[in-house]
Amino acid sequence: MNSSGMARPTHSGALHGEYPDPYILFQSVRGETGVLLDFEWTAFNPAAEPWVPGPSRALSAWHGVEGLPEPEVLGAVVEGGAPLGFELHVRRGGGERWFQARAVKQGDGFALWLSDRTEAHERERVLREALERAREALEQERKAREREAYLSLALETAHMVTWEWSEARGSFSLSANAEDFFGVPPEGLGNTVEWLLGRAHPEERARIAEAFARMRTTEGAHAFQFRGPWPDGTVHTYEVVGQSFHEEGLPLRVLGVAMDITERLRSQEAVRAAEERYRLAALATNDVLWEWLPTTGHIYWSEACHRMLGYQPQEMGDEAWWAEQIHPMDRERVVGSLHRLVAEGGESWTAEYRFRSKDGTYVDVLDRGRAARDARGEVARMIGSMMDITERKRALERMAEEARFRERFIGILGHDLRSPLHAIALSARELGRRGVPVLHQRLLQRIETSAARMGNMISDILDLTRARLAGHIPLHLSSTSLPQVCQQVVEEMTAVHPERTLLLDIEGACEGVWDFERLAQVVSNLVGNALEHTPLDTPVRVRCREEGAGWRVLEISNRGTPIASHLLDTLFDPFRQAGPARTGRGSGLGLGLYIVRQLVLAHQGTVSVQSTAEDGTTFTVRLPRDSHDAPAATPEALAGRGALPFQSMSQERPTE
Repeated sequence: MNSSGMARPTHSGALHGEYPDPYILFQSVRGETGVLLDFEWTAFNPAAEPWVPGPSRALSAWHGVEGLPEPEVLGAVVEGGAPLGFELHVRRGGGERWFQARAVKQGDGFALWLSDRTEAHERERVLREALERAREALEQERKAREREAYLSLALETAHMVTWEWSEARGSFSLSANAEDFFGVPPEGLGNTVEWLLGRAHPEERARIAEAFARMRTTEGAHAFQFRGPWPDGTVHTYEVVGQSFHEEGLPLRVLGVAMDITERLRSQEAVRAAEERYRLAALATNDVLWEWLPTTGHIYWSEACHRMLGYQPQEMGDEAWWAEQIHPMDRERVVGSLHRLVAEGGESWTAEYRFRSKDGTYVDVLDRGRAARDARGEVARMIGSMMDITERKRALERMAEEARFRERFIGILGHDLRSPLHAIALSARELGRRGVPVLHQRLLQRIETSAARMGNMISDILDLTRARLAGHIPLHLSSTSLPQVCQQVVEEMTAVHPERTLLLDIEGACEGVWDFERLAQVVSNLVGNALEHTPLDTPVRVRCREEGAGWRVLEISNRGTPIASHLLDTLFDPFRQAGPARTGRGSGLGLGLYIVRQLVLAHQGTVSVQSTAEDGTTFTVRLPRDSHDAPAATPEALAGRGALPFQSMSQERPTE
């Protein structure tokens, strides 16, 4: 032995001595420049002999060895002197071993010590496999619990229970949610056929017992339904589905589910009722009902299309066909409006157009639809109706033409009457200046008064014509004093009616931009109306005042019999004679109050009336300070200002 205690190598390359662990000595193999190329074994002890490869001594020629580091890594042990540990798996002659290897620098090479850990490795492998099986078992158990939880959630969500009938036990086993499913307390949950029959309506128990008996004795799938009362008094409907299994021709067990189908049946009944209502509505109306699906372009048409257009429902086409039947002059407008509604997020669509019927003629239709959008805002479907308005449109055109003719006739007549009437008035005035007997003076005065009345009637007719044909009465606006207008009218009326009392109240300057002459016509008509319908000893009050910065108010009030409430609806309509005047003559054509309203609306104002037995009758006119800048007095605007054209009261009073 040498000083290290190891045997020297013999010619056979084996080391002698008692070394229970394998030991192999390797020497570096270098090139001409000293570069490390490989290692070769030079000696080994007997324990290493079964694992040393042959016939080559080169480390790189070893086969059947796993885990051996590269020569460069082992070269670091030789160059640096630091030991290197690693694990080797060696296969030789059908055997295999696992070694814990340690490479230690020795000269220009290294000594490789091998510690056999095959048994430890096998124990670790067995332990690893056991741990893996345990993990797999735990994972399977976790998945089973998850499946059970999912099944329980699914059963609760779907209103279902699972059940199994065992012939051997002669009893049921039910899933955990059976108590809530049947609405019974825990102590009321049974497992017998009798208990199941107790869940059913009494009159259905015999049928259920027979159905369950067939399910047990006949192999295959079965199903039946029954109704069951709950403790709260409600009645639920159940559907039972089961699969029976037999062995050697004898029943073994039945597996199945029970479903609460109460809500499903209610939904189905609601759908059937809705379909029936739709069918009856389609039969009861002459309108063509339709449903359009924008994603496909398909349109469903009701049977009324045959009565209205001559087509059978199956002959009516899709969106492209519908657009093709629209009159060419209407097509772009109508189709464009529909597409804009779809693109811009609208819900309601309406269009009037001409649609070609089966015989080639065009029908005037009013088409209306309502869009239903999905969660993304896209139109999922659109439902609507197509109405034939051909006759109605023709009737309206005839009525409009007749009205235009009538009003033109009246206007022309009123205009042409002015010339002879003017000649009559001038002639009567001229005769009065020349001097005539007293008896003739009365006749001339009557002629002149009658001519003036006829002149007023003709002016009213012309104003009516302007309002109807032009849409408004023309105004000549300028700076105007409302008190001045009222003062002038009161003086004129006092001269005509010296026996009457007219009172004038003025509060504030009440100036504005209006038409002086037209405003005087408003005051004159209202004062004349009040004088005409009140007793001689009853005063008529004219009041003008300011209301805030932007409005001026005119009020004409009098005492007397109140206006009948049923007359207020037509009080401002033309050609209306609501009742006899105090004089019995009235004011003629019944246009006075109509002209008042038209003139006030032309000034962008409002007119209203209040009439009670306690406070009398008051006509109130509200005028904007400047009619140039005021907004149009639409019905909506009037209602918003609280000044409707008239306000109904329960008392009665004859008026113009």
